[in-house]
Amino acid sequence: MEQQGLFHKPSTSTASGLDREEQSVWEAVRYHRGKENSVLGPTLAAMTEIDYTKVREIISHLVKRHSCLIASHSKGYYIPVTAEEVDEATRSLRHRGISILVRAAKLQKTSITDIFNQALLEFDRAPRRVHGEKERP
Repeated sequence: MEQQGLFHKPSTSTASGLDREEQSVWEAVRYHRGKENSVLGPTLAAMTEIDYTKVREIISHLVKRHSCLIASHSKGYYIPVTAEEVDEATRSLRHRGISILVRAAKLQKTSITDIFNQALLEFDRAPRRVHGEKERP
């Protein structure tokens, strides 16, 4: 993968480790640079002729496994082009994650610290999957 400043992107060839569907989604989203140029998930699905749920799964995979910088907000997906956009996307994800942990702590009538520590244990033990494959040990 090439590195451009702070931002990573896979090369444009499928030899970079992307399968056909991953390459298709990456090609569809990569030109939506900057938050103001976001593209909605259903639009990406139509562009790639891939089911919207699968598009979301592929985007998650591209971010986690291929280090693609793809951000999202209520108006869609985009490639962040400034440090501020990266920071804003990071704050949003952090806020969403903490909000979910707070809800889980309330349900379990325990502390957010206990829920977080339990989640870390479960995450470390969880089998890893690549989109479209069965769970791996």
